Amino acid sequence: MSDDWWTDYRQNRRIRELQDEVEAARSHAAQRSRALQSKLSQVQGTIERRLDRLATSFDAFVELSDIRLELAVFDRESDVRHRTRRLLMGLAEGASDPPPLDLKDSLGYWLNPAAEALSALVRGNEAAADKFIAEAVSRDEDRTTLFLTLGLATAGRHDEAVPWLSRSLPSLGTTVTAVQRQLWIACANGAFGQPGRDHIERRLTELLDEMPPEATDRELGRWQQAITGPAGKTRVSLPRELQGDTALTEPPVMAERMTVLRTRVEAALRPFEPAPASDFADLLNTLVDEGSLGERDLVARARELRQIIETGSTERHVAWDAPAGATLDLLRGDMFERTARGPRALAARVGGRWIRSIADDLARRMSVPLPGAVTVRLSGQALPVGPDGAPALGEALEAIDRSAAISRTGESQGLAVAITGAVVLVLTIVARLPMLTVPAAVMILVGVAIWIKLWRDRRRATKAAEQDKERLAQQARIIAEALKECHISHRKLIANAASDRDVILTVLA
Repeated sequence: MSDDWWTDYRQNRRIRELQDEVEAARSHAAQRSRALQSKLSQVQGTIERRLDRLATSFDAFVELSDIRLELAVFDRESDVRHRTRRLLMGLAEGASDPPPLDLKDSLGYWLNPAAEALSALVRGNEAAADKFIAEAVSRDEDRTTLFLTLGLATAGRHDEAVPWLSRSLPSLGTTVTAVQRQLWIACANGAFGQPGRDHIERRLTELLDEMPPEATDRELGRWQQAITGPAGKTRVSLPRELQGDTALTEPPVMAERMTVLRTRVEAALRPFEPAPASDFADLLNTLVDEGSLGERDLVARARELRQIIETGSTERHVAWDAPAGATLDLLRGDMFERTARGPRALAARVGGRWIRSIADDLARRMSVPLPGAVTVRLSGQALPVGPDGAPALGEALEAIDRSAAISRTGESQGLAVAITGAVVLVLTIVARLPMLTVPAAVMILVGVAIWIKLWRDRRRATKAAEQDKERLAQQARIIAEALKECHISHRKLIANAASDRDVILTVLA
């Protein structure tokens, strides 16, 4: 019988081992299956994306081929652009005597006479330049003036480009285009010398002068908000009871904002080396490559299709006349967000009207005297406290004593009950009346317990009152010292703020 038991045990153990192996194999197979399914889905997704991109690229290639056939009729315009690019490359490399382009005229295409005019201007042939300029301006004045401005700047003829700059950068509106923004930055950096700086500053100043009062006030608020941003994290070290008093917490914040404003203005108007030139290559290429009026849409679409074929991107090309942002937002960003020296100096000069107003407002708010005393709530009491202390502290301490005072009547009554019980107990013993012994003992115990409890309560109340008076006196002393320190530091802050304001006004003068 023992042999059968051992055989059954071995068989059952082997069966359990086989079951565990089968379960492990099943789990491993399921895990492998999930991993294969995940990889298969990734491969399928990758293949689908590649097929979609391939199909999109193929469709774009087919469409591009059709567009190229349509553009083939504009062979003269294409030749004009090709020769213009060569001219611009030569000017960028320092060529000072480019030969005439001898371009075949493309009726209505502004770039044909504009390129000839640029070549003539660089050569110094004013008669030929005037003839070509007149023709180009009659076809497209905006593009011609911009092309000559950027072309002369690329050739290093910045003085000659300044007259064209005034026409390329006319009075500014509420928004500026990409080319206006780039010319704005170039002028601020000194690419066109002092005349360029004066021109962009005049344009921006004209825009601000024409703003209605309500718009000016709104923009002033935005400049104030931009200035207060860095100082908004200021934390004034004051007792908790004084932290909600803005008359005490605001002056240090105002002083820091004034310091931040002075630092920004000084950094903005610190002398810097002007940029001798700006790179207008991308802007010129965009202007030249957009094509003539008849082919402009086809050229733009061909550019998009080439981008789809080469990179798969469907992002649209930014035109030279596309909006670059709101003028006031860009001006404010140059002052407080971006670090380019030229635009920031320009923003400080043009926005000087708001900076002066903000400096005056901060100085005025700083000059408001601090309150002589403040009323704080300590230990449940409203207590006036000044730099020299709390005049009503004695009354507050007496009020604490009065509120903590406990009558001794209860103690006397408890003691009387205990004494009465003792007398009854003595009489019980003398009269040999054992039935009164227990009531007498109870009276003694109750009376003593009442007396002890009330006595302890009175002692605790007295001790708590002493602690409250000590804490009240200490809090009043701390607050008085904090107020005294506030008054001392406030005088220093006023002096520093006045000095910062004077520096700001001097630098902006």
